[in-house]
Amino acid sequence: MHIDIVRTKSLSSPIGEYGRLLLDGELICATCEQPWNNNNKQGASCIPEGDYQLMHFDSPAHGHTVVFHNPALNIFGTPSLVPAGVQGRSLCEIHNANWPFQLKGCVAVGQRLTHIEPHGLGVTASVPTFGMLMGRLGLASVITATIRSQ
Repeated sequence: MHIDIVRTKSLSSPIGEYGRLLLDGELICATCEQPWNNNNKQGASCIPEGDYQLMHFDSPAHGHTVVFHNPALNIFGTPSLVPAGVQGRSLCEIHNANWPFQLKGCVAVGQRLTHIEPHGLGVTASVPTFGMLMGRLGLASVITATIRSQ
């Protein structure tokens, strides 16, 4: 299985990154993330563009989800995978949220992208969309992802 997260450059702002998620080429949902802060800092920036392995993870906050892993980009699935002495990020999850400010370096999924009061641009129906996505992913042993802008 392969996920493409395609960020829409024209929607990028200091508030967030917005785009769409495709599973094996099929459009599944909308996405939102924190903006890229030119720092790849844990909890304060979107995930860098690139290719990733996705690993199943039982998140204390979000239940069963997946985390991004690419050591070459200093993104590690879990804290135990960060090598000693390396300044890397971990626990970059896909989960439910409506606006970028609710995220800490993760990707939120929702049915569609729209203006939502009181905070502006965000994704709708995030909880059921996340459930649907995780149902589609199941317990697949190999899931890859690519994050890019268009």
